[in-house]
Amino acid sequence: MSECEEKSCCEETSCHEKEEQKCPEEGCLVEHITKMWESAGCRAWREVVDEILKEKIRARWGAELEKGAEAFVAAMEAGWQAKVSSAKAKAEFRKAVEKGLLG
Repeated sequence: MSECEEKSCCEETSCHEKEEQKCPEEGCLVEHITKMWESAGCRAWREVVDEILKEKIRARWGAELEKGAEAFVAAMEAGWQAKVSSAKAKAEFRKAVEKGLLG
């Protein structure tokens, strides 16, 4: 049994993706395509489960998460504004030094 065959559905996806990149030999084309379908099926199941879970989380905690997101964005904005102010101050200082040295 290969390493891929021993792994669970979620784990085998990455293994099959590695195998998909290899060019199959003539004799194992059907096996190669079968593994591609299995891998795609696992990815599809994972995506559906992720989507359902996102919906449930958003329905249950969406309002709280929105408030948290607003607070995070406000903090990011404050940090960004501080960086912009610092960059402006450094640019003005550089101009003043250049003007003082070069006239």
